[in-house]
Amino acid sequence: MTDKIKVLVVEDEAIIAENLRYSLDDLGFDVVATCYTYQEAVESIHRSAVDLLLLDINLQDSNKEHNGLALAKYARETIKKPFIFLTAYNDRQTIDDAIVLQPNGYLVKPVNSATLFATIQLALERYRTQSAMDGNAKANDAPDYFFVKVGSRTTKVLWDDVYYIEAGKNYVKLRSKSTRLDYPVRGSLSYVVEQLMPAGKRNDFIKINRSIILNRNYITGYDANYVYCHNDKFENGKTGLQQLVEQFKA
Repeated sequence: MTDKIKVLVVEDEAIIAENLRYSLDDLGFDVVATCYTYQEAVESIHRSAVDLLLLDINLQDSNKEHNGLALAKYARETIKKPFIFLTAYNDRQTIDDAIVLQPNGYLVKPVNSATLFATIQLALERYRTQSAMDGNAKANDAPDYFFVKVGSRTTKVLWDDVYYIEAGKNYVKLRSKSTRLDYPVRGSLSYVVEQLMPAGKRNDFIKINRSIILNRNYITGYDANYVYCHNDKFENGKTGLQQLVEQFKA
């Protein structure tokens, strides 16, 4: 059973906070708390296990220094978890102030569910990668995975289990050997490979035609027309054939 990602929401507008909570719940995340003030957030940080924070930049507080920027600094020093800034503003100064704190994501309200899910997924991967680079985690010990919405649940899928990736119109479809399910990820093939996939895994995947990439570790054979991977076969392209000959030459 996959554990849900635990999210702390800090938003001082009640309607927006509730909409975020409903959206996150629908996407399969676990909202551990919804906080309206800096102090409530600090207390929740100490009280609850949190995987990621959604922080409104402009909190209405009697202490003007108790805003989302200050809370991000506090959270980073206290629990060292990824955070995403939420703001109703997209002016240059607000963005510049936020960038200095190196957030793992940035969202301008109002936020739709698809954008929210994609931003959280990317934020978690960015944090994992940055932690490894900073030496806060050993690269070999870091989990190589991504999160995807399957029904009402957000599911963790290991890149080592993915043997097939195919580009569609608006989504990229990935297939895992463990479940044989097709996992849809919004975006392009290049987005999945260049931004979501860990750099250390990219050499395991071979593009056999314009829309399909296969994990070389599961390729069992090939000919001029098809590539046989895991228990499936896929149409081979000229470029793909050349790569296969080079990769698997005797």
